[in-house]
Amino acid sequence: MLFFNKLSVSFVNESAHTLGPGPISCIQLAFATAFCAFLWASKIESFDDILKPLTLKMYFLYCLLFVGSVYASMKALSGSNMETQIVFRSATPICVSFLEFLFLGRELPSRRSCAALVSILASCLVYVGTDAEFLVNGPAAYTWISLYFLLICISMTLGKQLMSSAKVSIWGSVLLTNGISLPMLLILTWCRGEFEGVEATMQETSNEQWAVVLAGCVTGTLIGWAGWYCRDLVSATSYTLIGVANKMLTVLLGVFFLDKHASPVGIAALTVCIAASTQYKQAPLRNSKSLP
Repeated sequence: MLFFNKLSVSFVNESAHTLGPGPISCIQLAFATAFCAFLWASKIESFDDILKPLTLKMYFLYCLLFVGSVYASMKALSGSNMETQIVFRSATPICVSFLEFLFLGRELPSRRSCAALVSILASCLVYVGTDAEFLVNGPAAYTWISLYFLLICISMTLGKQLMSSAKVSIWGSVLLTNGISLPMLLILTWCRGEFEGVEATMQETSNEQWAVVLAGCVTGTLIGWAGWYCRDLVSATSYTLIGVANKMLTVLLGVFFLDKHASPVGIAALTVCIAASTQYKQAPLRNSKSLP
């Protein structure tokens, strides 16, 4: 998904008019919402459990965080390489594990897991030291990605709480997430003026470019389902680490297909970061001797 997003932003920025990250994200959310609506209308899936007032309120709060993280992610991608975002994403388990201890009743990580988290952090620091954008622009280069980091940590923790308490079906969670987030993102994108020149840009977009955008839409919808399904099975930190571990393919795609990617030292640090994430062991609940 990260690869398709970066490719989409790179493609459209080659046009005379600029289609920003906001409009691309809106297209993806609209596609996922429309697909879920099709499942509902055709009665392939049941969505009777999504209309409870308390459920809607909880998902509304989650969607505020989700929209913020999606927008911050796309803005970060428009100005930096994929590896930068992957490194920040790889550091999120450190924060999420602490949030789980505070709010979700889990124990702190074991010594082995702590060593894995420390290795992740060390790799991140090595990467930052080799990142050309950080060396040129300083901390200001990481404004959007830092906001993304904060929002994704909170949303990961809240998402696990939703699956534990709201009892909404997987596709119901996908529909609520995308359906509630879409108008939020539309308003945010409009307020930032990113819809200016969208019509002209769409007319200039080639079939190949639209294919990339469509691939991102399909991938995003499938990831939405897989993400909520996986979140229901494991802890918030373990779910966060699963997302980190699958980034190696994204890195390889970026090296082969994108001009803007990390240095060899940066990629080596990223590799260590991802490898360390696989050594984390899910912490048990404090009131249980066995893993959930």
